[in-house]
Amino acid sequence: MISRASDSGSMLVLCGAKLCRTMSQLPQWPLALPARGGPVVVAGGLNTDILSRPHSALHAGTSNPAHTTFAPGGVGRNLAQTLAQLGVPTRLLGVVGDDAFGESLLGLTARAGVEVSGVVRRPGPSGSYLAVLSERGELVYGLSSMALTSDLRPADVPQWAGELSGAGLLIVDANLSPPMVAFLLEAAWERGVPAVLEPVSAPKAGPLSTVLSAARPLWLLTPDRAELAALTGQDLEQAGDAEVLSAARRLRVRGAQVVLLTLGRRGSWLVGEGGALPTPARQAQVRDVTGAGDALLAGLIAALWRGADWPEALAEAHLCAALTIEAPGAVRADLSPQLLTAERHRPALHGEPLT
Repeated sequence: MISRASDSGSMLVLCGAKLCRTMSQLPQWPLALPARGGPVVVAGGLNTDILSRPHSALHAGTSNPAHTTFAPGGVGRNLAQTLAQLGVPTRLLGVVGDDAFGESLLGLTARAGVEVSGVVRRPGPSGSYLAVLSERGELVYGLSSMALTSDLRPADVPQWAGELSGAGLLIVDANLSPPMVAFLLEAAWERGVPAVLEPVSAPKAGPLSTVLSAARPLWLLTPDRAELAALTGQDLEQAGDAEVLSAARRLRVRGAQVVLLTLGRRGSWLVGEGGALPTPARQAQVRDVTGAGDALLAGLIAALWRGADWPEALAEAHLCAALTIEAPGAVRADLSPQLLTAERHRPALHGEPLT
């Protein structure tokens, strides 16, 4: 795979032996999101993240000495805080319980600059996410307990449709139930608000197949490889480049205008009408991979919000992910436009091919 800039500034992409069409033919709407005027509305999970990293290699069936931390988390909440830190006006929709964890989540998120008046409180425990990491900081097991979020139905929060009036963009994460996702996507479509759907995980991606609709297209869908397999019902574990990209294109037929396929160390592929654009990951000293995908998506949206084109925005997105995995927790506390500027020359990571 080779990318280069032509004399006209368009990006040319070689996919194997085939030359894809120029980057200028990829869907360009909406690049300058500030022109819409309203905030980004993020709907999804709020959790307390419990992250445990052993001091050495894990041994099954016995106690492992480890370092454990507690931090605010949840895909939707992480996206909202990162966007706010990057200067994007952001409003969060979600649910927390009537406990101290819920109170803490709301307070910490509001202090980060996120509007949280749309977050509802209901009886029960707030969501939690337990991540068991390897000694290298990579995820081994992730266990989520999010009954309040997954049990939420449109009849519980009819006011959320009104939260989208005047919004610049909607991002929905699949911690919400498929009926809630469909409700929000329909409300956004009726109001002319572009929508992003983040599948979250392979188990949560599968049920989203019933939500996708060519009659109500998404602007952007952001699966990783396992989520792509769940969304398409295909076994992609041993699939090569052509089969994986073909699966992503099938999601476009089913209602996703643009698909961003994220591949961890191998970077990402942006799949749109004009072809497929690969972007490499950035070099990083891994401390904690939690929140890397959330940082990537937030970085992409923040760059597009400022009016960046796709290649520039994707490069910045991967820089956000690299900076995030070098710090503890799902959101890097000092992530900012100034930090991105200071780190903009960080080298790319020459990762593996798709196969």
